Amino acid sequence: MDFSLTDEQKLLRETVSRYVASGYDFQAMRGKPVDDPLNVSQWRTFAELGWLALTVPEQDGGLGASLEDVALFFEEIGRGLVCAPLLSTLLSAIIVSKAAESPTRTEALEALMGGEKKIALALEEAGSRHDPAVLTTRAAQNGSAAITLNGRKIVVQDGAGADGFLVSAQMPSKDGKAGVGILLVPANIEGVEIRRYRLIDGRDAADIGFENVKLASESLIVPPAEGLSVLQDTLNRASILLAAEALGAMEAAISITADYLRTRQQFRRPLSDFQVLTHRLSDMFVKAEHARSMVYRGLSAMNGPQEGRDKAVSATMIAIMQAGDFVCGNAVQLHGGVGMADENKIGHFYKRLRTIGKSYGDFNWHMDRYTRQLTA
Repeated sequence: MDFSLTDEQKLLRETVSRYVASGYDFQAMRGKPVDDPLNVSQWRTFAELGWLALTVPEQDGGLGASLEDVALFFEEIGRGLVCAPLLSTLLSAIIVSKAAESPTRTEALEALMGGEKKIALALEEAGSRHDPAVLTTRAAQNGSAAITLNGRKIVVQDGAGADGFLVSAQMPSKDGKAGVGILLVPANIEGVEIRRYRLIDGRDAADIGFENVKLASESLIVPPAEGLSVLQDTLNRASILLAAEALGAMEAAISITADYLRTRQQFRRPLSDFQVLTHRLSDMFVKAEHARSMVYRGLSAMNGPQEGRDKAVSATMIAIMQAGDFVCGNAVQLHGGVGMADENKIGHFYKRLRTIGKSYGDFNWHMDRYTRQLTA
């Protein structure tokens, strides 16, 4: 795999970096509801910049960006601590683009690209332990008639302000075998109950109940025979993109901490004069560089054969979680008491890394999957 950046990738990185540095105010944006004028304006800007079209195929009017391109994008998003439903939007576009040609598919992709609608992934269930195949949510359909959906999803990231959800559900395939279907469910349809809340990093989430929700047959985006494989591939991509975001956050935390050590005075000397502190900063840098190598390893595996992808992605996430805890935890510690202040950005990097470590598979889930792959 060639890790040198193309001209297009350099331009993408520079565009995102420039926007994050000059056009995005983390303190102003965090905690604001999705319908806040600042959030609405920001989302419109994202659409105009083409960011919401990154994962939409070119034949559908999108950019058809590679996974490496999108990972580069999320590295800069992590560096700027951008709080927006970008990941759920880009992952939703990946799943919707797998659907057969239909008006529903076309309308959904156009709405996602234009920033007109937000779609969240409703996959996690109580007791599923991040396994997309473990489901109690069920969808029933008689022939080509309406689909009836029942079940409950938890910790739907970006779900509080979503206009619709991509819901995984147990569903028999055409040959009668059990499968996993993926359905597009409007948030305002009868039978949908949404409990909204915020995660520790300030982003919104929701628990969503579906009680006898009636859906048109066109709402089935991915049929049961293909749903599980689509979900597994999408979740692997999600993990790699989260790893890239975490990498950007770690590198930003190191940079901010280094600046703090150079400027903060103690005993009439800058903290950077104290060897034990600079050694700790060096250890943080080494951990982040190892994390970068693992992100590259995961990207390389996703471009290779199907066999070995799960193992490489889980290895990447294990390394990212370990490095993130060390780097961002020490960044807070090296700031002293001010690092705990809510007004200080450094603590929010730590919170974001903790949330990433629970998204689409936590440490124990990835460790278990990696171990099973080793012994297979």
